[in-house]
Amino acid sequence: MNQRERVLASCVAGVIVVSGGYALIKSQVYEPGEKLKADIASAREYRGKLEVRLNGSEKITRGWQEQTGQTLDQEWFAAHQAFREDVSLLLKRNNLTAGLKINKHKERTDKKGPREGFVELPLSVRVNGQLGDLDNFLKDFFQRAYLVRLDKLQLSAEHTSKSKRKKGGSTEPQLGITMTLSTLVLPKVADVDHPTFDLAAFNHPDPEAELVLAAAPRLRWQEDMDRYGEIVEKNIFENYEPPPPKVKTAPRPKEVVKKTEPKTEDKPKPVPVDLRRDAGKFVLSGMGRLDDGPIAYVTRSDQPAEPPTLYRLNDDIDDGRLVLIVPRGIVVRATPPARGARQPAKNYFYPLGATFAEREEVDASVHPELERQLRVVLRQ
Repeated sequence: MNQRERVLASCVAGVIVVSGGYALIKSQVYEPGEKLKADIASAREYRGKLEVRLNGSEKITRGWQEQTGQTLDQEWFAAHQAFREDVSLLLKRNNLTAGLKINKHKERTDKKGPREGFVELPLSVRVNGQLGDLDNFLKDFFQRAYLVRLDKLQLSAEHTSKSKRKKGGSTEPQLGITMTLSTLVLPKVADVDHPTFDLAAFNHPDPEAELVLAAAPRLRWQEDMDRYGEIVEKNIFENYEPPPPKVKTAPRPKEVVKKTEPKTEDKPKPVPVDLRRDAGKFVLSGMGRLDDGPIAYVTRSDQPAEPPTLYRLNDDIDDGRLVLIVPRGIVVRATPPARGARQPAKNYFYPLGATFAEREEVDASVHPELERQLRVVLRQ
């Protein structure tokens, strides 16, 4: 083999080696690397889909737990008993005890549809009382922070003749009240926590703990309360009292009286009423709790020997209505008078030990904890 042949053979061998090396590198390094990149991209895309599903599942779980948090117990028997005891407490708190009978009816379970597994727990209530007491009971009932419903309400008036009524007694009759009330128990979902409403802590809170009032947004606070108040004011069950008959008398001769109109500058001008004129004399002296809820004590600095006045939630106080009682003070919701342009109501904080003149408007930046509790109580 001459020199030329040896060079040609070397070139051919080099080409074969390079081609074999390229094919080896492509099959063993490049192609597995490209496949790995594609697998990584596919895995990332699948992870994104899983995260979307996980986030949706977490949102659904939180929503479900918010609903179970408005039920009294996971087991329907315990929830039924707790519901009966709470309704009995509300009836007694609102003076509805005459002839009281509360019966638990058989539970009703939905077998199909979107409410499959939901259990309704009905109660029937029979009691005698007046319309105002029933009105107060319904306000308390509909503001319970767990799931409640009024399925039926029947009223029958027990009228008595005028001759049998006590002289000077009330013309409002006793009503026979029949109600059907119900609450719900939601089914347990596997591997998901099932929180429920702590009714015992709500009705009998720890006196050392911060007082938090929970209420359901079934009644808008001021507007609906005023509308419900009209039902009691226009009591359709009240006994009709005919006006006394008019006694005819002989006509008197007409006298001519000359009317004198006072001059414009002599007419007295109306004096505006200052509801807070003595605000500096009233002192928030303490807070406490009775069986029917929290209370506030108010004393007068100019009458040190007089006992303190007791106020409950929803009572009229100063120039507004008492809506919140906490260990360090109270909050009063003041509504401007109806005359003039309509103005929004304002919430004022009265610190413990201070006079009413030292109150301050509730500001979210200054009183964040009061603002949070007011949103729960007033549902603004």
